[in-house]
Amino acid sequence: MTLASTALVPELQYYINNFVISSVVNKYEVPVPVTVDEIFLTPGTVVELLFADTFSSSTYTYLYKEEDRASWPVLTRQRLMLYPSSKYYIPSTTGGNIFNLQGHDFILLDSLLKYRQDSTSLTIVDSTSVSFVDSIPAILYANFETLNTPLSKLIYLYLQLKIYNNYSNYNNLNLITTGTLLETCFELKLVDEFFTFMTDREVSFEIC
Repeated sequence: MTLASTALVPELQYYINNFVISSVVNKYEVPVPVTVDEIFLTPGTVVELLFADTFSSSTYTYLYKEEDRASWPVLTRQRLMLYPSSKYYIPSTTGGNIFNLQGHDFILLDSLLKYRQDSTSLTIVDSTSVSFVDSIPAILYANFETLNTPLSKLIYLYLQLKIYNNYSNYNNLNLITTGTLLETCFELKLVDEFFTFMTDREVSFEIC
């Protein structure tokens, strides 16, 4: 079946290209996507927040709008024009929620922003005894089981690993993603983070 359309978000293309190239695990060799030049990226997007460890903006935008074809970068236009219904998205305050982010996603993204700004500033309180998920400055109240979206669960696991070296909730063979592009790419990053953490741990060869 011929592919009729594609949708390109430059930030996502750029950061996934960087990730795949630098990945230490990538066992099944995820194909390296074509990169996008940094000059076409908008700082402070939700994609950068998720994938750039050096995120420096004080806020993030998650809204995107479809860009007019005449304004696409030349090389991008040449590639995407192979598919008649292709779209190119750029961040915009008047755009839409193209990644379909939900309430728990925003709570966890806000906590991730706090962590990116200062890795020592965020505390996670396990809210097992209650059913809510919430955050106040510097404190995230959440539990893996009460989170209701794959992306929020993935961010929670990422923060647990980074802040507390806790990997217990991901100690299984089941993927969390349901197949959407953003969460699939972030789960790839999470797997890489877990692999790096585990291989960096000290191993004792002493015979007891």
